[in-house]
Amino acid sequence: MDQLNAAISPEQRSRMLVSLNEVHLQDQLAALTYLRSLPYVDQNRLVVMGASFGGIQTLLAVERRSGYRVAVICSGAAQTWRGSPDLRARLTAAAGKATIPVFFLQAENDYDLTPNRILSEEVRKAGKSMEIKTYPAFGSSAQEGHSFCWRGTNIWGPDVLKFIEANLKPG
Repeated sequence: MDQLNAAISPEQRSRMLVSLNEVHLQDQLAALTYLRSLPYVDQNRLVVMGASFGGIQTLLAVERRSGYRVAVICSGAAQTWRGSPDLRARLTAAAGKATIPVFFLQAENDYDLTPNRILSEEVRKAGKSMEIKTYPAFGSSAQEGHSFCWRGTNIWGPDVLKFIEANLKPG
């Protein structure tokens, strides 16, 4: 955030959002490589989930054949979508190359519902199983709606688990 806040223009910030997320993607993939090396990890049940910036990271992983079997994205890019044409283009391209099923979720009063609508449609067009669910408002502000990802697990959890189990079945 310090680097993004130091951007000298909206255009620089937009480009920086993409480049920083690409750097963080390499960290995520390195962690996944380590996880996959552990003898007790079931390679056939790897699921990735991220919220907010983590949702962006999750979507970037979706386009790769990384070993994940299912992805769950909560409020990915809800705060950054409108202000970053570079990020919109990068995420739309990633969704269009989806290699695994994706569940998109967020609360109705989150900052922006557009990313989930557009990106889920791209995943559908890529021929992958997807589900999108917008839950009722959580709290009374956009920030409270955004916090639904980590504070509303008792609400969205059963739906996510059902999607994961349905998409982890062999075959």
